[in-house]
Amino acid sequence: LKLQFLYFIVISFQKKKITTSVMQVNPMRKNDVEVNIGPVDTPIEEVPCYMHLLRHLLGLLLLPFTIFLVWNTVKPKEALLVMCFGKLWKVIYSPGCHIIVPWGCDFHTISTKYVTMDTGNSTISDLNGNPVIVGAIVNYHIEDPIKAFFNVEDVDQYVRTNSEVVLKSVVSKYPYESKDPSAPSLKGCSDEIKTELVLELRKRVRVAGVHVTVFDLSDLYYAPEIASAMLIRQQAQATIDARHLIVNGAVDIVGGALEGLSARGIRVSESEAAGLASNLLCVLCSEGHVHNVMPLQQADKK
Repeated sequence: LKLQFLYFIVISFQKKKITTSVMQVNPMRKNDVEVNIGPVDTPIEEVPCYMHLLRHLLGLLLLPFTIFLVWNTVKPKEALLVMCFGKLWKVIYSPGCHIIVPWGCDFHTISTKYVTMDTGNSTISDLNGNPVIVGAIVNYHIEDPIKAFFNVEDVDQYVRTNSEVVLKSVVSKYPYESKDPSAPSLKGCSDEIKTELVLELRKRVRVAGVHVTVFDLSDLYYAPEIASAMLIRQQAQATIDARHLIVNGAVDIVGGALEGLSARGIRVSESEAAGLASNLLCVLCSEGHVHNVMPLQQADKK
C-alpha cells in the first residue's frame, strides 16, 4: 500500500511538471519558397480517459516492473515522441528524466542535432553539355520531429536522395566557366548558385521536418574523357590572353618613347617613327633573344 501511494504521488507530480506541446511549423524564413507538397501534418491527439485508467491499472498490477520502467531520459538536442495506444500523445523537448507509465506506450527519440552529409561525386553535364564531376556538402537538422517520424521512413536517406536530384538540376543550368567574370559559373561558385541549391532542397525536404542551412560544392572538375581536351583549350586561352597583355604593354611603351622624344625637342619623321615603333614592337613581343640587324647600303654606281 505504501508503494502504491508513493506511485500515485510521483505520477501526479510528474504530470504537473511535464509540459507538452506540438512543435508548430516554423514561420517562413527569408528566401523560403512555399510549396504544397507531402502528407498532412500529424497532430497530437487527446487520449481518452479510460485508456489512461487502463494504463495506471496495469501499472498497479505490475508495480514491481513499473517502478523500473517509468524512467525516461531526454538528452539535450533530442525530442521524445510518446505514442499511447497508437496515437501521438505528447512530445517532450526539455532535457532530463521524465516519469511516464510505459504500459500501452511507445517511445521514439528524434535527434535535432546538425548533420553534415557528403553527396559523393557524380557526373553531370553543364549548360554547354560538357561532362563535369561534381560533389557537394549539405548541412541540415530536424526542426519538426513529428514530421520527421511520421512523414518519411528514413530522414537521412530522404535528404541524400533529394540532394542528388537538386544538384543535377541546378548544375545543368550553369556553365563550368564563363568568359564574363560577372556571370555566374560553377567554377566561380557564386552566391547565386549556392542560394538556389539551398532553396530548391528546402522545398523538397520540408515535408520531412528538415531545415537545410548549407549546400556547397566540394568537388568540381572535368570528367576524364574530356579533361585532356579541356586542358589544351585552357592552355590556348591562357596563351592568347598573355599575348594580348604583352602587345598592349608594348604599344604603351612605344607610344611613351615617341612622346618622350617629342617632348625633348627631337624631331622624328613619320618613316623614322614607323621604323622605331616596328623595331621596339619586335623586341618587346619576341619570345627569344633579339639580334640587331644593321642594313648595308651600297653607293650608286655611276
